[in-house]
Amino acid sequence: MTTRENVHQLIDELPEEHLSDALDYLADLHDSGAALSAEAQAAVAEGLDDIRNGRTISLGEFRRTRRL
Repeated sequence: MTTRENVHQLIDELPEEHLSDALDYLADLHDSGAALSAEAQAAVAEGLDDIRNGRTISLGEFRRTRRL
């Protein structure tokens, strides 16, 4: 039996309550090779720089200012 066949068999045997977890995990594996666009990479770098330099607010403050 191939690895792919083993994976299919395991999925077929999973209880219904675990299928959404399996789907999430497999989707993450599938997307893990996707490269971020240059714009997304720049946004992540900017966010990390903000964190390193203390330019953050609490979740409570964010909610108050955004009326969430």
